[in-house]
Amino acid sequence: MATQLIGAGGLTVELALRQFNRRLITRNRAEAVFNRWGLEAGIARRNGKAISFRRQDSIYPAGLAASNAAASAPSALTEGTQPAAINASWSEVQATVSQYGQVILYSDVADEQALDDVMPETVENLSESMTDALDLITRDQLVAGTNRQYASIATTRGGASGVGSGMVLNFAELREAKRTEQRNNVRGVRSENGRYVVIGHPDTEFDLWSDTNIVNVAQYNPTEKRSEELWEVNFHDLPGGFRWFSTTNARIFAGAGLSAMNVYDTIVMGEEWYGRIKFEAFPPQIIRKPRGSGGATGDPLNQIASVGWKASHTAVILDQARGVNIEHATSAHTMG
Repeated sequence: MATQLIGAGGLTVELALRQFNRRLITRNRAEAVFNRWGLEAGIARRNGKAISFRRQDSIYPAGLAASNAAASAPSALTEGTQPAAINASWSEVQATVSQYGQVILYSDVADEQALDDVMPETVENLSESMTDALDLITRDQLVAGTNRQYASIATTRGGASGVGSGMVLNFAELREAKRTEQRNNVRGVRSENGRYVVIGHPDTEFDLWSDTNIVNVAQYNPTEKRSEELWEVNFHDLPGGFRWFSTTNARIFAGAGLSAMNVYDTIVMGEEWYGRIKFEAFPPQIIRKPRGSGGATGDPLNQIASVGWKASHTAVILDQARGVNIEHATSAHTMG
């Protein structure tokens, strides 16, 4: 006895349509971290595109500048004798803001007849894209810092003395970066309880967890809270006053190291290393234009709607001494 099966024979047409789950799947996005810190500033209307940050340089009592330990104590004043006058010096850093954006056009049919409500989902997607874009703009400014450290025995990024296999980030490298900043009297980030902020790639985080100098401190710490943090997905606080942030937006110089090794850039920063600037008249925004808003020449038949984002943004390093870029390899990539 023949039994008809759905989707076969005479019932083939019965599987021509599919039910759609109206709940849309979420997207995988990088963790946006580079704009969490820094000195935030805005350029007011009718004040141009550039901004100037100024600082009066530290005045030291005597001896070598920037190093009280190496300096001598000041000499006593001679009674009735005016001391020699000194000069105060100033430093300036300038930055120019630019605009960025993306736009998507939808036809009237797509807007009204698509199975999914495309406009709200597109708005959310573009918001994520804008956040990611501004994060990368700031990242590229920070990666260009001149206070550089190379892992292990490397002295350059590439070439014969470049970053090679096994030259991964470990606790000793973090301590060296911290020493560099402390020698320059750089304090940790106030909003992170005075800790030095470390931003790196998940591949780098994987290698850090192979360093027993880090794992043992957490594992055998007498406080219950520190031991419990080992079980958390985001384990931020490292020994020595560091707070770790992981993101796939961390810079990778593909094939730039010794024998085409991928070189990763990990940032260690203190307070007010950089600034973030925007036009006050143009805050980040999502812009929607309905069909017909293009007018008689742009959209005479009310066929095109648009949605996009626009933002004004730049970042600039304010004091090179307050951040260190550590270039290193990871175990995730071996020599090419």
